[in-house]
Formats: sequence, C-alpha cells, structure tokens
Amino acid sequence: MQLRTAFSLPEVLITLAVIAAISAVAIPTYRSYQIRNDLELAAQQITQMLARAQLLSQAGSELGKWGVSASNGTIFLGDSYESRNPLFDEGQSLPTSINVIGNNEVKFSPVYGEPSITGVIILEATNGNRKEVPIPKFLGGASEISFGNDVKVRIDFEYIKNQGKGSAEAKSFVGEDAVMYEDGEWIPIKVDGIIHFDSNLDEEVRGLSVQRGNGFIRILGYAGLLDDPTGKEIIDARITFQGASVIDVVNDTGKNETENPFDGNVNSGVGGDEVTWTEGSRSVFFQTRETNYGDGILIYWESDPIRL
Repeated sequence: MQLRTAFSLPEVLITLAVIAAISAVAIPTYRSYQIRNDLELAAQQITQMLARAQLLSQAGSELGKWGVSASNGTIFLGDSYESRNPLFDEGQSLPTSINVIGNNEVKFSPVYGEPSITGVIILEATNGNRKEVPIPKFLGGASEISFGNDVKVRIDFEYIKNQGKGSAEAKSFVGEDAVMYEDGEWIPIKVDGIIHFDSNLDEEVRGLSVQRGNGFIRILGYAGLLDDPTGKEIIDARITFQGASVIDVVNDTGKNETENPFDGNVNSGVGGDEVTWTEGSRSVFFQTRETNYGDGILIYWESDPIRL
C-alpha cells in the first residue's frame, strides 16, 4: 500500500475555501465586537473625565477652571483646550474607531461646578453605532451656594412634544430682544445689587419666553397655531432659582392666561396645564399645553440673606 505524502490540488483548494469562508464570518464579527467594546469604553472614559473636571473646578484646584476636550480625551486647566496649560493635562486619547459628534468641549466654573454647555456628548463608532454621554449639571448642594446678593434662574426642559406645526425647542428667550439661553443655562436676574429689567418679551419664539421684573419673572409658552387645528406644543419645564426663594406664583392674564394651572389635573389636553410649587422652595415645575394662544405665569421671588 502506497502512503500519501501530500495533499491533492482539489483538497488544498477545498481547505482554502473553508478557511476563507470561516474568516469571512469570524473577522467581521470580531471587529464588530471590538468596535462595540471601544464605544462602551469611550463612553465610560468621557463620563469619568467629566466628573473629575467638575470636581476639580468645584474644589478650586489650581485656582482655575477645568474642562474636558472629548475628541482629545483630555482633562485640561484653562478657559479652553487651545489656551490651556498643558502641564496639567490628564486623560488618554479615545480609540481610533470613535469620533465625537456635536458637543466636544465642556468647561466647569469654579466653586459651583456649572458646565459651559448642557445636553449630551455623542460618540459615534466607525460602524455607525452611537452612544450619548450626559453632561453633568451640578454636584450635590452646589445650587444652594450663594455669594453676596446675586440672583439667577435656570430653566431645565424635562419633556417636549410637538404636534402638527408645533415647533417648541428646549430653549429660553429673554426680554423683547429674545436673547437665547440654552437648556439649563443660568439667566442673570440680579447682579451686584442691580436687577435686570425687561420692558416686554417676544411671544413668537420656539421655546419659553422670559421677562424679568422687580421681584418677579414672567414665563410664557406661546404656540400661535391659529391656522393648524391639530397643532400643539407640550412643554414640561423646571424653573430653578439660585440666591432666591419662591414666595408666590400667579396666573397670567388675558389671552395668555393658563388654563387651571393649580387644580392638580395634568394631561396632554389643552386644559392639562399645571404649576407645582411650594412656598419658600427654589423651584417651580411648569407644565404647559399650547395651541392658539399662550400659557403664562408670574413667579415672585425673594433674595436670600447675604452670605459673605
């Protein structure tokens, strides 16, 4: 009997074909797994960096402002990544398979640890998968700190839904000039003892209008959907003061009177508006359902005792 010392050409070709078939399945599967893993690790990395930068700013480390450049994977000291002091850089680069979409650079203010922007940092992998990393707004207790007698307010949008031609966005517009503030951005009311006054407000905005007065602010949601019987804008927003407490909330008047805001009945209908607040607290929860006209409230505030 003669022993075989080599494979025949057909056997070699079949073996190569099997290896190629297995590789065609295994290599993309492994690569896909590796990219998903990179995305998860990058999200964890950015989350930890944001938390550390906020802590460093609140602690007053190096008497400066700390921030995060997501695309560079770096915690930095300075007003921006470009003008930073590189001697204090921390972190490591993101995996090459991950890109940052939209928001990239976040700075945190000293003492309060307030972020320069709000929202999320979006990470996108080369396969198109995305993951959102929330930008932290506050560390515990930071909103209770008050220096001097400054007063400011922020509006955090917790829910927005548009129907028909509804076009509400998570933005606030202050005064007759409709100066825009992003979701959660602080709006100055009283600075160095001087109160900011707005003679009026602009109703035709895509969000909430704000008018500042002496000891009160007026908040208005106005849809103006007279030509759209199916249109509606639903906004749930939390209005939070710093350096002041809420002493009263009253309904607006005229065409911008809110429907039954204090009856405890909340729904998606036109009459489902609601205002929730407690005297002496720092926040008001305003839920408005707008169609043809507006829903407005006046929030009266009182400055905290001066803390030097």
